[in-house]
Amino acid sequence: MTSKERTSAAFSGKNGDRLPMWYGGAPETTHNIMNFLGADTEDEAMEIAGIDFRTLRPKYVGPELKTYDDGSYDTIWGIKRGGYHYGQPLNHPLANAECVGDVDKYMWPEIDWWDVKLTKQEIKLAEDYFIIGGMWAPFFHDVTEFLGMEKCFIDMYLNPGLVEAVTEKIFNYYYGLSEKAFEENKGLIDMFFFGNDFGSQRGLLCSPEMWRNFFKPGIEKLVTLGHKYNIKTALHSCGDIHEIIPDLIDIGLDAVNPIQVNAENMDPAVLKRKFGKDIVFFGGIDENVILATGTEEEVRKETRRIIDILGADGKYIVAASHDYLLPEIPAANICAMFDEAKKYSASRG
Repeated sequence: MTSKERTSAAFSGKNGDRLPMWYGGAPETTHNIMNFLGADTEDEAMEIAGIDFRTLRPKYVGPELKTYDDGSYDTIWGIKRGGYHYGQPLNHPLANAECVGDVDKYMWPEIDWWDVKLTKQEIKLAEDYFIIGGMWAPFFHDVTEFLGMEKCFIDMYLNPGLVEAVTEKIFNYYYGLSEKAFEENKGLIDMFFFGNDFGSQRGLLCSPEMWRNFFKPGIEKLVTLGHKYNIKTALHSCGDIHEIIPDLIDIGLDAVNPIQVNAENMDPAVLKRKFGKDIVFFGGIDENVILATGTEEEVRKETRRIIDILGADGKYIVAASHDYLLPEIPAANICAMFDEAKKYSASRG
């Protein structure tokens, strides 16, 4: 089976020749994997590992974004970020905003700052791999960074119109760009994988009611957009999100990632029993302890355990319990996870 056929089978709840596998990590992590596997290129490393997905996002072609001597940089939103890898926001442009007028006066980015058209080389990849496209669309994160997280959560109660206005500006930008990408590349994109971390270690970052008021409508619109173009949809959300999984199923989401199994209420066996008939689980192989500090045999054992739980019916995408593996995760353990998943899921088929 091709990667495209294999992953399509998983979404259909059918057993393919083996389970599909996805990888996400920092450039340094990918380089470590290349060295471990003796691969000359990233694509060669992914081929050896057996990764079934390729991610082809829109490419930024807008005004040059400022970088600073300390390694920090400005984003398209005018937010300065710095720190380890993706970093943290170092300013909050709308921290003093009080009304919708303050939001409207802000200099928002333009959609035409991005090139959404796939190249001939990228189109060639789409023949066999399951292609992820559209924007990552972390509109919830961006709202908290514009306002500051504390102000954002307080204003959800005291000044909801302000939070709604900021959310709308950011959401519409990601929606418009993703729609443009899907329209320009009809039939080439297979999955719309977008991310918003709504969970903490012990529950949602806001109440389920607040989540439903402010953020569920946007997630539903993204799902509907993907389905309009016959594209599968997947949401990345770390932490304990068990309270909103029924909502995600209700709006038609196809897959949920990353299944942070060491968070409260995220026992994979419980999740599979309650929701496995209605959604594809995507991830779940523990990154916090097993991949980070475990032996190769511990990694292989945990990979088999998760496959037995989440992949028993074929509706599972093999991946770690985090979408962005950092270079402190041993390349040997990452490769052991994928090697075991290939062999074990094939033998079970």
